[in-house]
Amino acid sequence: MVIRSEQLLETLLDLERSRQREREIRVETEALLEGLRGIADADEWEPLFQSLVQTLGRVIDFEEAFILEATNSEKMVVLAATFEAVRNSVWPIGPVFRKALVGKPVASFDISLVPEWANQPPEMVAGIRSALHIGLRGNGWAAILVVTHSHAKHFSPGHVKKALRFSPLATQALLTLELRKAVIERDRFFQLSLDAMAIFTMDGTITQHNQGWTDSLGDGASAHQGNIFDLIHPDDRVHFQEIIHALRNREGKRLVKTRFRQQSGEHHWFSCSIAVYPGQMTCYIVARDITESVLFEQKLAYQAGHDSLTGLKNRAEFMECLKTAFTHYQQDSINCFALLFLDLNKFKAINDTLGHDIGDALLKAFAATLTSSVRANDIVARLGGDEFTILLTQIQSIVDVETVALRIRQKCRSPYDLKGHRIEVSTSIGITFSVPEYRHEEEMLHAADMAMYIAKQDKTLPFRIHLGPVHCEPPPGP
Repeated sequence: MVIRSEQLLETLLDLERSRQREREIRVETEALLEGLRGIADADEWEPLFQSLVQTLGRVIDFEEAFILEATNSEKMVVLAATFEAVRNSVWPIGPVFRKALVGKPVASFDISLVPEWANQPPEMVAGIRSALHIGLRGNGWAAILVVTHSHAKHFSPGHVKKALRFSPLATQALLTLELRKAVIERDRFFQLSLDAMAIFTMDGTITQHNQGWTDSLGDGASAHQGNIFDLIHPDDRVHFQEIIHALRNREGKRLVKTRFRQQSGEHHWFSCSIAVYPGQMTCYIVARDITESVLFEQKLAYQAGHDSLTGLKNRAEFMECLKTAFTHYQQDSINCFALLFLDLNKFKAINDTLGHDIGDALLKAFAATLTSSVRANDIVARLGGDEFTILLTQIQSIVDVETVALRIRQKCRSPYDLKGHRIEVSTSIGITFSVPEYRHEEEMLHAADMAMYIAKQDKTLPFRIHLGPVHCEPPPGP
């Protein structure tokens, strides 16, 4: 009976201890959760440190605290502290710190026996007898939260267990702060960038853009927090959408030049880097206005293919057009065309007697006459000097070509009034047609030139038609 009473008493005591332990864990958990709210709101080191200290103080009795961060594999520096003496101090990484850094809290009953503490100045550690070291690890960094007490052997194994439960909370708090600061830094770069930047969904809905987007496209684009495809030039829209759809099934990026509508209604050229992340169904775009460079390139390309005086195509550009027309005719004989070679009669005499200014004005006026005498899809060019060519495409008969030649001759009968001078001119015209006998476009040009020369010699003819090739060697290849 005595034995049973003792067993019953022991059972009751175990039950009471379990209840006491349960109450302690509940109080500890509530304290940690309460502290978590403050930790989650911290956006800088100092507020976060204060929240950690307050939270840990609810479950562990200590007097001072500080956080050490590893700068390399050999030393650590103080990030924050509750007392000034420890600030700006440097700590060597010894066996105690290494153990804490791998996630095992270490209680030091007497800091004078710990190498890391023994190397510190006596005035800095005065009044400290024991310490508890709690490791904190983040993404690419390592830290230790150190709490201290003025009594030796203050921290027990029970404190170590509590520290083990606290460590994940503190580590997560540091990770959250790190993430929040990264997001803030990203947003700052996002807003500070001079480039236009935006985030949009696969269907084009703009979800976010920076100030550079507004500065580049105008306030209308900012207010147009709608669809990016609506801002793109209609001629570029399909190509832009094809790029998005091509990237939607794989992560990647593409560079593309496209035109965006400005608030004024004009379209500017932008060089765009587009990245698509299919898992998020999100697209990112960074765009830079390159309108000036594109217009400059277009100007250079235009100048390379056009005569600077008359604005007509030059010899090089015309020969490319003639080659294209000749190739189309060889592929299908229905693509008939004619080539006119024209020369201004007595131009040298006019240029020598009246001066180069009048000569240039006459060339420009004659170029306008030729342009007004043909269709929009026909091609007029100045080969050089007073020599001009016309490529008549999609002709139905010789009569069509003769009609154009006679029209030009008729218009030339009207004198040109140039800077006070009334100038009468005529033109000699040589004509040839696309026929199977021609081997290459140079033969056609040579034949038209020969026909023009004959027409120039025989003043009774309004023009001369060359019906067959004058064989010549093709131009050398590139």
